[in-house]
Amino acid sequence: MALQALLIAREDSCRAWLQERLGDGVVLLPADARTGDESVAEIAETPDVALVFVQFDYKSAAIHTSIVESVANAYPSLPIVAVGRHDAGDVVLAAMRAGAQDFFVIGRDDERFDSLLERVLDRKRRARQEPVGEREPGRIVTVLSGPQSPLLAFLGGHIAFVLEAATARDKRVLLFDLSMPGGNATIIFDAAQDYTALDILRDAERCDETLVESAFQQLQSGVYLLALPEDFTIEQLGESTPSLSRLIEIFRGLFDYVVICIDQGLGMQALSDTVQNSDHALMISDQSVLRSRQNKAMLHVLHEQASELPPLRLVVVNYRSDVGMEPERLAELLDLPLATALGGRPEVRIRAMNAGESMLEYAPSDNFTRGVTTLTEQIMGIEAPAPRKKFGLAQLFARGGG
Repeated sequence: MALQALLIAREDSCRAWLQERLGDGVVLLPADARTGDESVAEIAETPDVALVFVQFDYKSAAIHTSIVESVANAYPSLPIVAVGRHDAGDVVLAAMRAGAQDFFVIGRDDERFDSLLERVLDRKRRARQEPVGEREPGRIVTVLSGPQSPLLAFLGGHIAFVLEAATARDKRVLLFDLSMPGGNATIIFDAAQDYTALDILRDAERCDETLVESAFQQLQSGVYLLALPEDFTIEQLGESTPSLSRLIEIFRGLFDYVVICIDQGLGMQALSDTVQNSDHALMISDQSVLRSRQNKAMLHVLHEQASELPPLRLVVVNYRSDVGMEPERLAELLDLPLATALGGRPEVRIRAMNAGESMLEYAPSDNFTRGVTTLTEQIMGIEAPAPRKKFGLAQLFARGGG
């Protein structure tokens, strides 16, 4: 029996183009439906439909977005392909956000139509949003802090860059920036994004290979990036935080490494869920009493909320030897093993941020760059010896605590 496909389109020319591309192997059924509910009902009455095409243009984008959302919710295993005459970014993103698996452009995709359609069908068969298939599950690295700090995204980004540079070409690395205020990673690394971390948090179940390739921003380094929008407010998230754990598991099946930057801005539950689903967790702090006390309070709540945590390690940022709080003492105060202390020249990091460049390119010999490289090698399994504690720190901490 020939494959049956449903077409929801405004123009006969769209049907003619699809029928020519599909040939005799597919029966293209024009739909009468004009709303989402009508489309769902029409598919129910045509149980042999194995594929849905929906035409998208500026005039029809709003109603057809609603139709795609309704069909995707009612039939999550049914492949949906958007079709249009132009690949305008906002129209394509509207289709992909609604749940389409791909966007075919009339005229442009004539020669590769068969391969594109085969990819859609194959991905839908192989990946029903299960987190891990035959590939080895990806590893999650979380960089966290109690108080907000732009160094969360800065450090997390550089860990992602080192991972990308050190892995094979077919490996994928995602930088997932949930730090507050929104947009830290996009500003620091001079990136623009149409599809954001807020979009994927709102609809985690639609995250698949096609969405990654069509909607995720990819930096020049090769690292994929999702960050909260610059104008993000916590009210925009709604009830999306419960999907964070599920989203992390989906990411494991799509990426080899995911570096997540997160603070308390999304709430302690989101922070706790992220850390519990991590393979490596690095808490950053500078040498100030204020930051260390804020992080100490956060750690107390984290241990109360979480049933099980991965090993947490401390990364001291903006390290200076002349401020009176050595990294080993800070590690004692926070009761965390010390991963590293990252020094270097702050003015160099600011210049790199202002230029939108990574320290790997801007200042490869800076102490910060060398320290991040060593830290990331530890994460990848090239373990360095644990730092030795200075004599008497435990006793000093005991006396300091009263």
